[in-house]
Amino acid sequence: MPRKIQNCKMEHLISVPLPTHGLTYTVISHQFVIDYSKQQLIAAGFDIADEEYRCTADGQIAQGIYKLNYNSDPELSMMFAWTNSYNKQVKFKCLIGAYINRTGTVMTSGNLGTWIRKHTGTADIETKDMIDNQIQNANMYYNQLVSDKAVMEGISLNKRRQAQMLGILFAEFQILTTEQASMIRQQMDRPITVYADKDSLWAFYNHVTLSLQYSHPRTWLEDQRVLHYFIDTIGNFQQCSAPAQIVQAIDIVDEVIEDVIDPNQVSIFDQIMGLQVEEAKLSELTIEGDEMKADIEADQIDEDIRYAAVEEIIEDLPSEDRVIYEDLAGNIFELPIIEELSLTPSPADYELLEAIEASEGVSIVADLDSIPVDQPVIKKEEEIINFDLDFSDEDTEESGDNIPDFF
Repeated sequence: MPRKIQNCKMEHLISVPLPTHGLTYTVISHQFVIDYSKQQLIAAGFDIADEEYRCTADGQIAQGIYKLNYNSDPELSMMFAWTNSYNKQVKFKCLIGAYINRTGTVMTSGNLGTWIRKHTGTADIETKDMIDNQIQNANMYYNQLVSDKAVMEGISLNKRRQAQMLGILFAEFQILTTEQASMIRQQMDRPITVYADKDSLWAFYNHVTLSLQYSHPRTWLEDQRVLHYFIDTIGNFQQCSAPAQIVQAIDIVDEVIEDVIDPNQVSIFDQIMGLQVEEAKLSELTIEGDEMKADIEADQIDEDIRYAAVEEIIEDLPSEDRVIYEDLAGNIFELPIIEELSLTPSPADYELLEAIEASEGVSIVADLDSIPVDQPVIKKEEEIINFDLDFSDEDTEESGDNIPDFF
């Protein structure tokens, strides 16, 4: 399971040193966002029931969630959320959404109710204006989300369609990690919350929002917005009219998804399992390849030693006992002269036979004076190249008595 970024105290965020990025950078401090947001929410008549803060270890990226005592749906409370940073990794963002009381997660609109601002120029002034704008239109944004929930509760999905949607969120929109995808899959099998229809689009939406609690503060709000935008393409929510002065964030996806559920789409879990199998096979091949490489290197060492020994022997031979020749490929070789073997018995062979005759009484006639003495012969290059390794014997096949053991 992925590690959830821990909640922190408001005092910790206020104590983080302010950044100094140059003259063009306008500081929007965590304390300013906290103080002004709470002040305007109370001024608009909202009571803050609960406050949640999260941040990175150094406090450079922070987020706040204010649960409000306002709800027309007992399962959804209104909430105001913001994200801010001191390290230029995240632009300031704020929105009005809904707090899901049963799961402790949130809903945000996919197209409305969001605003982002880069920390330059009059960003501090515009930040105040946009926080005011969000709070002024809070009822409209909240009512929209209540309506969206009702639509999701009326749409039932089988496991295949849920898996396909999970695959799109993971692989196409890339708002989930593999650990978060695994969490959603577990919720699909054994949800921790009881729903009227555990296979409804609303139940699936809650599974995803639970996993998004483990998102980094840098991407959390945008991940929530992209999720709702995608679910909107499934549920075809009826949108409310936005006030003219609203400033909207740029949508990540420009085109409308007409057919987001492809019946032939491979499940994300099959893809993950396939990757794990491929990684295991690759690991085995790597081990085998390393062993084969080690064997080849050992053989090469043996060959190097053998050739070095041969070269040493050749170098010690007199020049008259060495021959140099060039093969058809142009390679030049220097080899020792080897006496040609003869199948004709030598005088020593006949002497041995005479000794056998004397001991066994077998008569052997031999004219030792007429037997020529073999002389060393240097083989010509053509004979070496065209040497025929023919061990066939016409008589061996019939008798079978003289067949060598290695055939």
